[in-house]
Amino acid sequence: MMKNKSLIAKLLAEEDIFVVYKKMETAYFNAKTRELGLPIWNDELMTPSIEDLMVCHEIAHAIWTPLDMIEQAQVRNINHSFVNIIEDARIERKVQERYRGSVAVFNRGYSDLTANDFFGIADKEVSDLNLIDRINLFFKKQKVEFSDEEKVWVKKVSECETPDDVLDLAEELHKWMEENAPEEQGENSDPNLTESISSDETNDMEADTSSSESSEEGEENLAPSNSGSADDEADDGESDDDKTKETGDEASDGETEETSDEKTSKASAGNGSGGSGEITAATDTDINNAIKKLIDENATDRVYANIPNISGDDVIVKYDDLIKTAKNHYYTNNATEDGFYLRTKETVETMKSDSKKTVSYMVKEFEMKKSADQYARAAVSKSGSLDMNRLHTYKYNEDLFKKVTTLPGATNHGMVMVVDWSGSMYNNLTGTLSQLYNLIWFCRRTQIPFEVYAFSNSDYLLRTDENTFGKRNLLPFKSGDLMLNNMKLLNFFSNRMTVEEEMNMMHFLWMAANQYRGYARGYGYPCSQPQIFNLASTPLNEAIIAMMDIVPKFKRETGVQKVNTIFLTDGWSNGNREVYDLAFNKEENTHYESYRTLGMSYSNPSDIILTDTKTNKSYTLDSYSKMTDQLLKILKDRVEGMNLVGFFIAGNGKSGRVDKRIIADLLNKNYWEVMDEVKFVNKNKFLAITSAGYDEYYILPGGNALQVENGGLSDDLTGASKAKLKSAFGKSMKGKILSRQLLNKFVKLVA
Repeated sequence: MMKNKSLIAKLLAEEDIFVVYKKMETAYFNAKTRELGLPIWNDELMTPSIEDLMVCHEIAHAIWTPLDMIEQAQVRNINHSFVNIIEDARIERKVQERYRGSVAVFNRGYSDLTANDFFGIADKEVSDLNLIDRINLFFKKQKVEFSDEEKVWVKKVSECETPDDVLDLAEELHKWMEENAPEEQGENSDPNLTESISSDETNDMEADTSSSESSEEGEENLAPSNSGSADDEADDGESDDDKTKETGDEASDGETEETSDEKTSKASAGNGSGGSGEITAATDTDINNAIKKLIDENATDRVYANIPNISGDDVIVKYDDLIKTAKNHYYTNNATEDGFYLRTKETVETMKSDSKKTVSYMVKEFEMKKSADQYARAAVSKSGSLDMNRLHTYKYNEDLFKKVTTLPGATNHGMVMVVDWSGSMYNNLTGTLSQLYNLIWFCRRTQIPFEVYAFSNSDYLLRTDENTFGKRNLLPFKSGDLMLNNMKLLNFFSNRMTVEEEMNMMHFLWMAANQYRGYARGYGYPCSQPQIFNLASTPLNEAIIAMMDIVPKFKRETGVQKVNTIFLTDGWSNGNREVYDLAFNKEENTHYESYRTLGMSYSNPSDIILTDTKTNKSYTLDSYSKMTDQLLKILKDRVEGMNLVGFFIAGNGKSGRVDKRIIADLLNKNYWEVMDEVKFVNKNKFLAITSAGYDEYYILPGGNALQVENGGLSDDLTGASKAKLKSAFGKSMKGKILSRQLLNKFVKLVA
């Protein structure tokens, strides 16, 4: 229902109106943020017709009511209830003129309101009500009596075209009613109150007005137009500035701003912004009070946040810039000839050489699995040509035609990997890199396009110059967007790299990884690691949102059919608990850029509604802990046919044994309930679990258990039999493959 109403609102307003349902007393439209707010209704009491009416009504305000109308009324000391009633009549007439189908919507809605006595007139004589109340009822499709003198005012209301017309008429009518108070507020003693005007006559009166407008403006009044357009200026006499201002029925933007309906209630009770307080619009108050009874008081409140759009170009640090910065760092510090520099370079070269046979073996296994899968899915069909070798069997065999075996084409895969580059990873960096290097070499051999990024929010990366740090917020202000912490993606590896660039990057990263481990143990090195490789916290959620732009672009540019997106982390993401907001300064009567917290507490529980504005899909969270899972779902919905894989390094220290408390948190169990899982992951070096966000999710040990194996056969096997050698070779190869957890799981995924 919420999605349908949002779509209808967008279509009617002809712009990206955002519809929200909140635990509040009245509907509103915020013209500053373009937000339409509707209360969370009691489904047993609220009818679809009334809700449709409210949507159309508020959208009419969105199109035709300027932001500063309330302020103008206050400056001119005009009673707000009079302004509200006349403005409602104007904008409802206009929306019915533009969208003829909405006439039935208003008729059905007001019919339901009447049946439920929303106007509070069931036990009253309508003729006893004052003029402003009867005008209000008349334009809400009620049968009302007017004297000839009063019909003049009704006609004036029906002919209001611009907001200025409304303000002028509200002021004029209020003054006239004050001057004629005895007659207007007394008993129905006027002999002229004998004629009534029905809803049919209302439509006739509006049709007359529409005809006159059409004769003057042609068909412009029926043509769709956006806020602030030239057509609107001609139609309403408003400027572009007017169109960007808040509507008369708008609710607050901030916590202290008073809602329009609250203002209306006060005004109609004699405490409004203008007037003597002696003349009230009781029906306006009665309607507001009746609508409040439809609200679901037991509903869980909702808070809303839009998924912001991050451009990959704005957050990616290119691999050639990383290599250049690191190289300059080591050359500047005269470290290139140091033993540590040369030793780590040799280590990477040896690692590549030693892994070559294992990677080649896994490439062969991959090609065999891929071919076997193709033949398993092969289709055999008869051709239209006779098989001459079978022709002699025509007397007892009907299958005389040649057969064709069709092999399905292999799926073209690509890989995007995102690695955690946070401080807690320091002791697992060498293991992670050794796993990553083997995966890269495999992709090179099989010609699988790939990109590898590391997410970081180190202070160095966020600097705007040498001495000034950048803004904390990742994106420019946009009200309603989820606030993201600043973040950069370090493009460590790419299939676009040369072999030299790849080896340089592997060497520099290996140096940094060993330096971090060394510092932790109190060792010293010729110089520090480059600041561009600094470890920081864990902006995982920001990285996921960035992938919503990067992965589709990668798929388009490489032409791959299926993208395998992999996240590797050793912890949970930084919190994202704020939303950009326009707060209201009541004293200065202005809006200012601010933020609000996604309020969730035991005393005031609320659901978080994440909305992806690109797909128009909404996702509900009942706790902050679900934020990452839901963002992964959004990413998966953005990229059709994507495999989404997660690796969580749950072990630390030299042994890398997995902490039972981490497994318990991941499985949402008590730590004494996960002892079997802990034993499994420490023995098998992985544990597959289910997760709401990932297609496949693996728990890995850390430390030495994360390192890949490259050792050869033992010297003790010298002179051993062929059978023993074969068995030893098989065990050795199995160990090597199993130790390459990232590569092993990736091969199974794409084969």
